[in-house]
Amino acid sequence: MIMKRIALLATSLAITVSLAAQEASRPTAPRIQPLPEAQWTDDIRAVFTRFGQGGPAGNDFKTLARHPELLKTVVPFATYISSGSGLEPRHRELLILRAAWLCRAPYVWAQHASAGTRAGLTPGELHRVAEGPDAKGWDTFESLLLRSADELFVNSFITDDTWNALAARYDRARLLDALFTVLEYQMLAGAMNSFGVQPEQGLTERLPSDVAYRPASARLTAQQIRRQRRIPPLTAAELTPEAQAVLDPSRSGRLGGTAATYGYNLKLYAPRQILSDYLRANSPLATSAPIVHETLILRTALHNRSELEWAAHQRFGREQGMTDEHIRGILAGPDAPMWDEVNAALLRAADEMQRDVTLGAATWNTLSRRFNTQQLMDIVLTTAGYRFITTGQHALGLQGDQPPSIPPVWVEPDAGEVVTRRGEKR
Repeated sequence: MIMKRIALLATSLAITVSLAAQEASRPTAPRIQPLPEAQWTDDIRAVFTRFGQGGPAGNDFKTLARHPELLKTVVPFATYISSGSGLEPRHRELLILRAAWLCRAPYVWAQHASAGTRAGLTPGELHRVAEGPDAKGWDTFESLLLRSADELFVNSFITDDTWNALAARYDRARLLDALFTVLEYQMLAGAMNSFGVQPEQGLTERLPSDVAYRPASARLTAQQIRRQRRIPPLTAAELTPEAQAVLDPSRSGRLGGTAATYGYNLKLYAPRQILSDYLRANSPLATSAPIVHETLILRTALHNRSELEWAAHQRFGREQGMTDEHIRGILAGPDAPMWDEVNAALLRAADEMQRDVTLGAATWNTLSRRFNTQQLMDIVLTTAGYRFITTGQHALGLQGDQPPSIPPVWVEPDAGEVVTRRGEKR
């Protein structure tokens, strides 16, 4: 297995934490004020005209409007996932609401409790979403959907049993829809939590306060996560003319790894690719502060045990001037003595987004003294977005052989042991 031949640092997640501590970390007022409609540019209005789904713009849209390039990138895929996917509305809302619960995301919960009610969820079922997949009353498949959200949140992975049971009912396009529904709303939850987006006046549902926070999935070790493609890659010969126009417009006869996997769902592929390209290379943060950008991605890749992204972005970072010392510092974390206040806060931002799905007040305040509003928004979306990217790769088995620049050891935090490239403990 690949994971036995290469190594990464895996930083610990605090899975069972007190509800009070989690709630205290969420801003109770906006950190970024929503942009009033009177101040919208023509570009912002065009996005709302195209993707708005009736009614006034929500605080999520108005907050993202503070960064029009980000808005144009995030909204198309969010709209597809929230209303255009091939999932039954009830199943879609179960996945979104469970992701909101796991991420302690008050805005997402309030928004989608309302959507869930329209999809047929009763007040008792909304409460049962918080109770989790083992609560009495779910049918077998709905319990399975909720469990998949827990596994993705805790391990950036879906176990074979859960995957196979989903695949028994869903075709490949809907498997991709289900996977990215959870991942998209984990990412959006991190953004809304960090930006302090508050529910609109008409959204009255709140996260149930009488349910213990306990994800229904145990933390797996790196060796327990099997790496094998779960969806066979498409070949150019299998493409319909419509698919060829989207996935291979130059008629090269070759498909990249992303197109070959996500191409089973053309409606998902295009907006997801726009988002991925923005996160990888097209954001203002990537172009104006590439070392900051690569630092955030590398630390997030370590959290999510992604040898694929670690190898790629270590190379990108070095091309931008990142040194061996800087890379060792990323491995060591924010408390390493080499870091100044800002660089330590960047690493802490990646750690907090992974553990708490929000930036803490101290980290936000430190970064806000160095970065402007749009850069702060990109910092949040880069970390949350690379959790989205790496988890999708893990769940689909898209981890390949990597060059020898991967760190020679990683620390498996649950066991407190150092593991070598060959998977041997020492």
